[in-house]
Formats: sequence, C-alpha cells, structure tokens
Amino acid sequence: MGELSNLYTLRPEDLEKAIPADLPTWETAHLGWWDFQKRRWATLWLMRSLYQQLTTCSSEAQALEPGPEQDKLWHECYKTVAKTLKEHAEEAKGCFIKAGQVMSTMVGLLPDEVTSEMTSLTDRLPVSKPEEVFRIIREDLKYAPSDIFSSFGLRPVASASVAQVHKAILKSTGVVVAVKVQHEGVDNLLMEDVSTLNTVASQVAYWCPDLDFREIIDEMEKALPYELDFREERRALNKAGQVLRSEGSSCIIPRVHREYWGRRVFVMEYIDAQPILKLLEPQFLRDFQVDKMEVVRSLVDAFGLMAFKVGLYHADPHSGNVRLVLDPSAPGGARPVIFDWGQFKECEDEERLTTAKVIHCLANFDITGVFEALSVLGFTFKADVLNEDMRRELFERARGVMKDTVNKAVVRENVQHDLNEHKERVQRASLEGDKTKASRSPIWFLEELPRCVMGFLRMLQILRGLCVALDAEGLPILNILAKRAEEALQQASLDPELTSKLKIFGAHHTRRLPSAPILRYSPSSPLESLVQNAVSRLSADRRAVGVQIAVMLGTQLVCDVTAGTLSNSDLRSCTGETRFRLLDLSAGLGAIALLRCLRRLHAKQDPLFAGVDKPEDLLRLPVGHFWPDFGGAPEVSPALGQILTHSAGLQDAFPSKFSSSHLDKCADVWDHFEKVSLVPGDCRYAYLLQVFVIAKLCSIVSGIHSFHQFLVAELSPLGLDLSLPTGRGGEAFVCRPMDILSRVSMTEVQASRERRREQNANSSEGPQHQSLLQAALKDPLAFDPLLGNVSADDDAAFRAGMSLTASAKGLAALFSHPELHEELSALRALSPSEAKDSTPLGWFLTAGATSFTTGGLQRFPLRRRCLALAKCSRGCRREGWGFTSGLGPAVFHFPHAAPEGLTIAITVNNVLSGQGAVRELVTLILAHFGWKPTWTSMPVRTMLDAKQMLDQPELQSVVAAAGGIEVIRSMISGEPKEKPEDPQRRSCCSCCSCCACRCCCGGCRLRCCQAGCFPCGAGLRESAADVKKSNGTTCFGRLAPNWPTKLA
Repeated sequence: MGELSNLYTLRPEDLEKAIPADLPTWETAHLGWWDFQKRRWATLWLMRSLYQQLTTCSSEAQALEPGPEQDKLWHECYKTVAKTLKEHAEEAKGCFIKAGQVMSTMVGLLPDEVTSEMTSLTDRLPVSKPEEVFRIIREDLKYAPSDIFSSFGLRPVASASVAQVHKAILKSTGVVVAVKVQHEGVDNLLMEDVSTLNTVASQVAYWCPDLDFREIIDEMEKALPYELDFREERRALNKAGQVLRSEGSSCIIPRVHREYWGRRVFVMEYIDAQPILKLLEPQFLRDFQVDKMEVVRSLVDAFGLMAFKVGLYHADPHSGNVRLVLDPSAPGGARPVIFDWGQFKECEDEERLTTAKVIHCLANFDITGVFEALSVLGFTFKADVLNEDMRRELFERARGVMKDTVNKAVVRENVQHDLNEHKERVQRASLEGDKTKASRSPIWFLEELPRCVMGFLRMLQILRGLCVALDAEGLPILNILAKRAEEALQQASLDPELTSKLKIFGAHHTRRLPSAPILRYSPSSPLESLVQNAVSRLSADRRAVGVQIAVMLGTQLVCDVTAGTLSNSDLRSCTGETRFRLLDLSAGLGAIALLRCLRRLHAKQDPLFAGVDKPEDLLRLPVGHFWPDFGGAPEVSPALGQILTHSAGLQDAFPSKFSSSHLDKCADVWDHFEKVSLVPGDCRYAYLLQVFVIAKLCSIVSGIHSFHQFLVAELSPLGLDLSLPTGRGGEAFVCRPMDILSRVSMTEVQASRERRREQNANSSEGPQHQSLLQAALKDPLAFDPLLGNVSADDDAAFRAGMSLTASAKGLAALFSHPELHEELSALRALSPSEAKDSTPLGWFLTAGATSFTTGGLQRFPLRRRCLALAKCSRGCRREGWGFTSGLGPAVFHFPHAAPEGLTIAITVNNVLSGQGAVRELVTLILAHFGWKPTWTSMPVRTMLDAKQMLDQPELQSVVAAAGGIEVIRSMISGEPKEKPEDPQRRSCCSCCSCCACRCCCGGCRLRCCQAGCFPCGAGLRESAADVKKSNGTTCFGRLAPNWPTKLA
C-alpha cells in the first residue's frame, strides 16, 4: 500500500507501477454514441457467428459414431466458443462480464470448457486507473482523498463489472478499511448493454417461444439503477449483517462505515479472505482441518436466513463474491464471507412469507399448498393448459431443481435426460398435431411472472451452481432452506398484525364457519386432567400438533380439551371452534346421511321404494335400483349394504391411470364405475372410492348435487358443525414432520421422469382398472392426505371429501344424538355383519377396527379392565360403533360403557402420528371408565402379512416416501421411534395389565395402592388414606366411583 499522492503531482511512473501492463483497464469514461453502436453490432455479429459454428459442429457430429472422435470434435468447438465469449466479455465489459460470471456457476449445465474458461471473469477483471478513482471519491464524498485516508492502495484488491475495491487506512482512526469505487462511465455502458440484450431476447423469443427471457431482461433494466446507486448497496449490507449477526450465523458480512458514503463510493470493513474455491484443494482442507460440507451448509443456511427472515436476496453469489476466512471456532473450521451486494432484491412481508410457504410446501410434498402460494405471489397460469397433470409435472420439476446437490457428471446426465424428454415430447406433439403439448417451459405456461420471484430464483440458481462447482455433493439444499422458511412462517403466525393482512394466513376470505353445537357442559375434573396430561405428553414426544377431544355421557359434555397449533408452520393455537379435516371420515358421515335420508323417504312411502316393506330391507336393495348403470348392469349390481361394508369389490376398481386429478373429477369416476363390472366378495376397505359412490347415491335420492350441502342438510340438525375450509385461521391443516420428505434424491427425480413416460404411453393398453395397492404404487401422491388442504375459495374441489372440516364437539354431538341411534337401529344398521378386512392395508386404513356393522359403521369391541372378571363373565365384553381412520380423526359411541352411553370424538392434524395419538387417548379415556379396547392390537397373522408385504421390492419407494420402515412401525404402534422407558411408570406387580393410567388390577390392587408404588391416572400416587376414602379401591375406583359397586 503506497502513500497517498495528490493527483496533480502524481508521476507517470507511479501509475505504471500501480497497474501492471498485462492487466486490462476500464476505458469507458468517454465512450460516445458511435462507440456504443459498434459494441452492439459486434455483439449481434458474435451471436450469429457462434450460432453458425455450433450448428456446423452439430451437423459434423451427427455424421460420426458416438465415441472419442465425436467427443473431441465437441471439445474443440466448446473450447473455441468459450474463449471467444470470454474475450468479447473482457473487451466489451459491462453486462457481458456479468453474463460470463453467471455462466461460470452453471457447472454441469454448461460444458466444462465454458465454465472453466469463464471462471477467470470472477477474479481477474479490468480495473480503473487511479486518477479516475480519486476523481469519483472527490466528487461523491466532497473531500480530497488525502483528507480521508492516510494511505491508499493504488492497485485494487478486487475488481468487478460495476466497481473495484481498494485497501486504505482512515486518517482519523488508523483503521484499515475497504473503499469501493464505481468505474467511471459504467452506468451508461450497462444501460446500453441492457438495450442490446433486449434486442437479443426478442430475436430468441421469435425463434424459440420456450426461451422467452424478455421479462427477465426487463427486470434487469429496472434493477440496474439500484445496483448503480451504492447507497442502496450500503443499506443492503447493513441489513444483511444485522440479521446474520443477530441469529448467530457463522457467515460474515462486512460492516459499513457510518460517515463516508455516496452514490458511487462507500467505505466498509476490510476483511482479508481467501477464494472460496480453496475448498476444492484437498491439501488446504487437511492443513487447516476444514470441513467443506459444513462450511457450504452454513453458507446456504445464511442465504435462507436472509431470504425468509427479512426478505433480502443476494442475487449474484458466484465464486468471486463469496470468499473464506479461516476460523477454528466456526462450524467446519472456516467462515464464508459474502461480498458485493450490488445485485440484491428486497421483498415485502407478503412476498417474503409466501415464498417461504412455497419452499415449505415443496419440502413437505404439499402440491396444493405450493400452487395456492404461487397464486398469492401473483403467478398467473394459462388456464387452458394448466390441468392437474400439468401441475403435477411442474411440481416434480420444481422439487428436481431443489434436489440434493450431485456431482458434475450427474448434473450433465440429468440435463441430457431432460433434453431427450423434450425431444420426445416435440416429436409426439408433431405426430398428434398439437403444438401446445410440445412445450413444458414454465415461462410458456405463465400469463405473468412475478417480479419478486426473479431475485430468489437467480440467487438459488447461482448458489446451487456454486455448490456443484465446489464438489459439495449430497448437500440437502431444500431441507436447509425449508427449515428457515418454517421458522419464518412460525414467527409470522404469532404476529396478529401479519395474520390479519396476509392471504397465506387466511386474511381477505369472506366465508364464515357455521356455529358450533351448544352442548350441556358438566366437566369432569379428573378426566380432563387425565386427558390434558396425556396431550402434553404427546406434544412433548412430537406425536401431536393440534388435537381436540370431546367426551360425552349421554347428551352431556364431560370433557372438552383442545391443545396444540393449526399446523407445523402455523403456531396459532387451536380452540374449541377450530375445524379439523375429516379426511376419509367423510365417507362414513356420507353413509350415515344416506341412511338417514333413505329411512325418511321410505317412511313417506316414496315411489322409489315401492315394494320395500321394512326399513331394514333398504340395505338389501341393489345399487342398480338407484343407479341403473352402476357396475355395468342392474342384475349384477351389488347391494347397498355391500357398498357400505366394503364388500362390493370397490377396492379393485381404481381407474388404470388414477391420479390426484381424479379426486375432483366426480363425473369421470362415476363414468368409470358404469364401465367396470364389480365382483362382490371378501371385505376390503375401499379407501377414497367409497365416497364417490356414496356421493352419487346421495345426489340421486335427494336431488342435492353438492355432497357438502347434502351432509349439512342431513346432519347439521343433529349437531354436526360441518364446513368447507374457511381459510381464516378457523381450521387446522393436515401436516406431517417436514424432515421426512424435504430431501430430494436423484432416485425421486428419475421416478418422476419414469412416471411421466408411462403417463404418455398408449392409454388403450392394459386393464381399465386396478387395485388400491397397484394404484398407490404407480402414483403415491394421489393418496396423499395433504391434498385435503384445499383452498378456501375453491368450492369445486371435491378432493374425495378429504377437505371437509368439523370439530370434535360437532362429531360427538352427532354420534350421541338419540335420534341418530333410533334411525340406525330401525334400519338394523348397527347389527354385526360378517364383513371384516383382515389385510395389513385394511388394518392400517381402519386403525385396527376392521369389522363392520350392516350399515357400514366400524365395530369397536371392549372388555373390562379387570382380568379376573373378564374370565368369568361374558358381560365384561361390550361393543361400540363409529368411525376411525388410519390418518387420525375418529369418533366412537359405546352404548354400554356408561349408563347413558359414552361418546368419544378426537380430531388431529398430524397424519403420520395421528393414529397412534388417537389410540393412546381413547385407551386412556376408556380406562377411566373401566374398559379396555381390544381392536387396537394388531393380530399376529396380520403382523406377519404386513412384514411380508413391506419387504416386497416394489413397495420400497412407498416405504421411503413415508419416511422409512421405522416411521411406519411407529405409526402402527402409536409410539415414537425412540422412547426411553420411564421407571416411574412401571407396574409394581406381575399380574397387572397396565393401560395408559398404569393402574393395577385384580386382587393385588389394594396391596399396591397401600404401598404407594404406582402413579394414578391423574399423575398422583395413591396412599393408604386415599384407599380408605375410596372404600378400598384404587385410583380406578376414585376416578369412576360407581363402577366398583356395579362390578361387585
């Protein structure tokens, strides 16, 4: 660093020493109109020459056999093209240097010859002369350089396309600083370059509509004035530094100086950093004990933190703008430093949080949430081409873009696969004469591309390219960003000001919830305390996100517990008014509503039921009696009772190309049922399909074509608060742990590509229907319960009834209503049937309740908790009825479990652990009344069949999608994957049959209680005094004092 000299006394030999002769200089200060025109025509002529060169090489390569000669031809061509482009960028400067820097990060997407040649544009660029630098400082800061700096490095330490950085020492403090100074005349140069690029983009869009980048160029033109104003860059540096330092990130952002700054110059902290590409050197990593993957992970995490915490995107993170500082105390042994904030994008709260929701939904495989968020962002798709299949493909490609990083060879191979897929599509579209099928470019599908998204996409593309260039293979980019996105959504959901104005939190929706049922509430403190403790335990184990429990004795509500949040990312609390998605419980409610309607019409002697004398005969009527074309012909149509008890063969009648689009296409599914012949037989749970048949029958017998409106008309008078989604924070969202699906492997990308290939195959080949398992193997997404998170504004979305919502109190009110009991009894719909699904899939989908009544309700057998009495009396076994789901929500009615009948309704929103949570809660509540469920344990035979089924190779993709075999086991058992045993909750004797409240049973309970060796259900310990007060019973007797007397 030389002494600062006055510009007028600066000697020529000093300038020669400052700038080496082999280093090009910026000579743009005095460019005129003619100079700009020459640059433009030189660029256009270069484009034409390179296009001809690549076309010629392609023709020559096609004449050669694939092999070394062809590879050599392409290598020489790419090498020549790359050198020509780099030389033009160095000569023309401006935007062409920026383009070269972006190309250097596209490792694997572009040939290695191009990316390696362009790397020099990230660290060795033309520089401005010292006299130009001093002139800019004097004009902007209004001080002579000698008044500010005691010494100044004449040769810049770094140079870029807009500015260069000098090392200096402040005269006032002696602190070493960095001075960023804009190249003189670069503003006019860049504006002219953007005009040239607009011309180029227009010509390219004319040649190839798939490559229409004019909107991107327009965005560059609008952002350019901000990039040229260093006051904006200084503000971005300050904002980025504050958020990273406050969150404890290991990434470094230079601190800005508070006094010396202007439009073309500003002073900041000087950081002596090494090139980030040092991470490619094994010797460097060994010498300084640097963990490359950890360093790169911290870099990606910092970008996610800035993007979702404050809405700030660094739009140019190439290797020249990211450097490295060794720090043994930092994660990985080094700290990334992010320089050059000239290109950045700021987003408002709605843009920031909606983008966070897009990333969170991508990580959670929530296709519905992704497109709802894109709509809020302003993505407007062409409605005539964006169908459900197209949404699926765009979603898969978006996850493919966010896949875990791979090496250069795999990136190149993946690009080649996409190119081949595009060629096949073009050929197929040409044969079919439909050009709209040839394009799959997202730009082609958009009516409008939101401006706020471009900065994020640019950041993501360049950052990913940097990771690939650093050989950081296997970095879970989507997982890292999604965690920061979830944190931002969680924090925002707790801010009433944000939730009241942002659409992603339900603001601006006008639909209102129906009133909740008004029930007589007489709380049982011991029971509620018991349930609340259990819910707290489930939340601590992360097995419950949001949950509602309603328990009724007769028509009296005795337990009303609500806990948790609306979803993993929305931390607003659930309340008693919150509605939960019913998922496949909607089919059961439809069955009850249909039976109720049939009995009423029969009582009115409707002509439809001429010849039907008794109400119970309604279940024996063939479906063809109502729907003549169902199943091919009326004479072979299954009976209504067979449909309701899952014995009609529906489980083997899925359309051959069943996909998520069928969930909303009732007419297509109904038409399919009229073409296939159903074969009634063994009971197999008809997941998803039963609700379509019930919805059609409801429409026929009632004349109400909306399934939702029919259910409201039939069941709301009995207390059910059924509703479509409101979108106002009034309903809980179906959710699951994000980590399970947030990593995107190449296996998933290849599977998506194979699915698209099979989808484009000839539809006339093969059978027209398939089984549930076959359909799930072909397209697991079609069975994803998160599809129930449908928009509050989309009334047309049927989603197989999964999106309908209700509260636990509403379900409990319905199933405890005497009128419902009377109607079902009159139809003999509660009588036991022989229908029982003994398959592992059926056991899981029904949560173990695999037996059905004649009316299609699930049967729930019980036995007394006292084993001694259970052996000597058949009266110790009882049965209830209702509906429960392998995905969580459940409602039970036990007529004999209490003198007036016991009703339990539980709603949950975590689909992976919901079944286990419901099982534990209902076991706990029944134990309070002296009963134990017997349907919750998987039979040994079913367990062996399940193991054999899960070991099949073709099921491994489904197992992996669910989170692995351990997650599936925890879903079946209801226990977390790893749960240490609590010694305080062990039984004190071998004869005990412990349930959730850990009470002893039989003749030993008095002795155990007196010893005080076990906790009671409320979390307390029995003492001798407690035993004496409860007449010698255990905590079981104290919580249900009437039952010991009745048992005696």
